[in-house]
Amino acid sequence: MADDIRFDGRAILVTGAGRGIGAAQAMLLAARGARVVVADKGAALDGEGKDQGPADSVVAAIRAAGGEAVACAADIATEAGATAAVHACIDAFGRIDGLCHYASTSPDLTTADALSTPDLDLVMRINPMAGLWLARAAWPHMAAAGYGRIVLTTSAGIYGSFGNAPYAAAKAAVIGAIRCLAIEGAAHGILANAVAPAAWTRMTDRLHESAFTRWFSETMTPDKVAPPVAFLLSDACATSGETFAIGGGRVARIAFAETGGAFDVATIEQARDALPGVLSADDWLFPRDLTERSGAVTALYGLDLRLEASGGIAVRPIAKE
Repeated sequence: MADDIRFDGRAILVTGAGRGIGAAQAMLLAARGARVVVADKGAALDGEGKDQGPADSVVAAIRAAGGEAVACAADIATEAGATAAVHACIDAFGRIDGLCHYASTSPDLTTADALSTPDLDLVMRINPMAGLWLARAAWPHMAAAGYGRIVLTTSAGIYGSFGNAPYAAAKAAVIGAIRCLAIEGAAHGILANAVAPAAWTRMTDRLHESAFTRWFSETMTPDKVAPPVAFLLSDACATSGETFAIGGGRVARIAFAETGGAFDVATIEQARDALPGVLSADDWLFPRDLTERSGAVTALYGLDLRLEASGGIAVRPIAKE
């Protein structure tokens, strides 16, 4: 159909694309005309080992369907490997228009007193650090073209669950990174968004069997994540700096929010007395960035914050009607 969203001429790097959501994403993009780098080291969930077989299998499936794809087994949990993955796209297709970073690890659940430093290091490197390394390597090419689409993956784990602090911390860091990338990319035609995908993959295979896990495995399939993410990677998308929960056919916005808060809290006891009201308040602010948040907060103090043409910030009392 004439209004179908396609990716003809675009080159997109998808990490973690040898299996699960990443594989579904790569195949959908290729089916719509994208030239795809299927980046997957083929490691176990703990990051150990290397096997290019999964990436090669996805590439073979794409080519068999008439699409274009190449495999990359670089270790993107390292700075050099992340850079190499971007260069694989440039070398194969002469450009990089999109970056979709699914690759992750899933440490065993552990409480605060037993945190594993190696596990914490790996989950940070494969999530926010790899995302930023990939973005840094792709940025000059996207900026020169005046076009780019970046999607990094966070997780519903950011809401918190028992024994999951390393993973939640790594995924929460992605949200802060994507909001900054969106601001910096605006002048270059680069859009950046985060997604919290829900799908039955190797990570969820470890869940104990129950009525919930049976429902989840049947409903939350990888192919239901790929279409909304593909839209975020498309020319048709104009949204940037947002975080979306995606799974089972559902798309929802995840937002940072802050209440108006309590004022004139100057002692420990006043903080004690104010906290119940702060926790129960419903006067939510939903700032899009730090500048908007600062403006909203200063307005609560009766001040008007304005950016001046010189780049400075002016603060004036709000005129009373």
